[in-house]
Amino acid sequence: MLNLDALSQLKSLKQEIHSSIPRHEGRVRATGGRYGFVNTDDNEQFFLSPDEMDKVLSGDVIAFKVEETKEGKSQAIIEKLISSVQDEFIGQYIVKGKGHFISPDHPTFNRWVFVPPAQRNGAKDGDLVGCKISQHPYPHGKVQAQVLEVIGQTSDRQIESNMMVRKWDLAGDFSEDCQNEAQALLSVMDQASSAEPRNDLTATNWLTIDSAMSRDLDDALFCQKTDSGWSLQVAIADPSCAIKPGSDLDKEALRRGTSSYFIDNMIPMLPSALSEGAFSLLPNQVRPALVCHLTISEHGEITSYRLEAALIESKAKLSYIQVAAFLNDEAVTDENINESIKPVLSALNLCSLALNGYRRKHNLVLDDRPEYKAFLNEQGKIDQIVSSERNIAHKLVEESMVAVNRSVADFLTQKEHGLFIQHAGIRSERQGEARALVKEQLNIADPEKISTLEGFIEIQQLIAAGNPDTEDKKFELPLQAILARQLERSKFGTTPKPHVGMGLTAYTTFTSPIRKYNDLLVHRLVKSYLFDGKMDAISDDVLEQLGKAQNNSRMAAWQSDQWLKAEWLQRQFALEKESNSVSKEGLKREGKIVQVNSGGFTVRLDDCGIEGQVDVRRNKEWKFDTKTMTHTHVEKTYRLEQGVTVTIANITPVLRDVKFNLSETAG
Repeated sequence: MLNLDALSQLKSLKQEIHSSIPRHEGRVRATGGRYGFVNTDDNEQFFLSPDEMDKVLSGDVIAFKVEETKEGKSQAIIEKLISSVQDEFIGQYIVKGKGHFISPDHPTFNRWVFVPPAQRNGAKDGDLVGCKISQHPYPHGKVQAQVLEVIGQTSDRQIESNMMVRKWDLAGDFSEDCQNEAQALLSVMDQASSAEPRNDLTATNWLTIDSAMSRDLDDALFCQKTDSGWSLQVAIADPSCAIKPGSDLDKEALRRGTSSYFIDNMIPMLPSALSEGAFSLLPNQVRPALVCHLTISEHGEITSYRLEAALIESKAKLSYIQVAAFLNDEAVTDENINESIKPVLSALNLCSLALNGYRRKHNLVLDDRPEYKAFLNEQGKIDQIVSSERNIAHKLVEESMVAVNRSVADFLTQKEHGLFIQHAGIRSERQGEARALVKEQLNIADPEKISTLEGFIEIQQLIAAGNPDTEDKKFELPLQAILARQLERSKFGTTPKPHVGMGLTAYTTFTSPIRKYNDLLVHRLVKSYLFDGKMDAISDDVLEQLGKAQNNSRMAAWQSDQWLKAEWLQRQFALEKESNSVSKEGLKREGKIVQVNSGGFTVRLDDCGIEGQVDVRRNKEWKFDTKTMTHTHVEKTYRLEQGVTVTIANITPVLRDVKFNLSETAG
């Protein structure tokens, strides 16, 4: 038996060994495989083996020690769970033998979760469910979940949008208080619009251009030719005259952040009685509006602008197709356009072309990406997907809206505070590679200029002009596409900062206040300055809440659409297999590479726009160049905007997961 001195020495030795082992706290990050990583606050990263990863969930904060493996590599060993962020999630109920599980719909939660008998809530195999974590895997070693609700089956109408609304916590129906407030506003709209000084512009030949079925019309246009260019007037619906800050409707609009548009559904930011009625710029209805009067030179420069509150009356509700047919001298198949409106359309078209030309010369204009329109069958599933190009009418409206947004941004820049869309340009971690790329490809002596607004514009315009050393003006690499994939995301801010992606010193959005809450806030700011009122600066909390709400709306709509499209592609593949039109290699489709990362690339199919992944992570023969965003396999290369032929490897519609195999490639 050890004496007291020996025991004391042994205890001291254990403490020394314990204190010599590095210990940290950090957040768990899952990967596509079974292993993961834990990241500390000081940006250190440590490997989590599959056995350790089984004990935690992505996003958990843990205390851990660092040990070396037999191969001499460092790995994290979990010592304590500090906190967990994963709680509720959605997924599909799976029954395998006697085991009941949920396959989670979560980007980093990639393992089935066991559901104990007492927590199944009547769910059946294949059900789509909402659930929550009922037992964390640490220290029990097995994660468990409880079914909270059965949302539906994959065959149900609108199940895709319903699931994504649940997943991204979007609002559904308006509360009774909001509905009551909306009805109350209908009876006092005349008083609300007349409470502020407004110029009567109802005699002007205003017109609206939107989709044929749209009723939430928030912008109306008028334009006429002048000796030096054009006089462009844009009227924007003014819900701020009636929706007061802090009201139930205002709080709900902030919570929603935006109207959400799905293939099979639409969730408005404001009750339809307001967004499609009292505030909408419907034809032959007098409406309160904020109007921007712009003077446009013959070269497309905005030489002056003026903002005012007004009353307007739209004289015509036109569709994009109708306007495009008129401007292209095609036969207008539906109702005729009034003769008094035709000169307005002609002037708008010429003015928008000049505005676009000026922006291409002095700022930046993104080229149109292919668009596709899905048509639904009686079951609410996609029946057909067709290519849908933006026509001349879409571009006419877009240029008018951008001109107004630029002018309002300039107006707010000169005031105490505002609300702006800020875009910082190339991401900080990609600056070095972007500089090396443009120096090598464009022979630029000072590639650091890419980090400035003026330099970024100059470089993009050099690329747009084409390669002077080749006959076809083409560069070896798709430089614009590469730089576009390295840009920061835009964000809201209260101070004027550049929007590098558009090549502008400041930018905001003002033209959709019945569809976007940030535009409603801009209206309030503008009116506070027009009427010498007082409005506090918008808080960071509001901006954060607004950004999150709009991101959730965007992701819900995108994922719902991707689900419907993946299900359609799966049906097409099944039909072609039945008709024996699929080769042993699989159904071949043409596409283009639109995203690239170290693990593979995304291919967008030419005929339907559906995107799928080509995974190369398990093939060590593939090499990836982060500077040029190019994969190389033996002597073949794969880069952005390259055409490839693919076959379908696997489709999981409920998870929007489409996997492709390469069929043939170009070197």
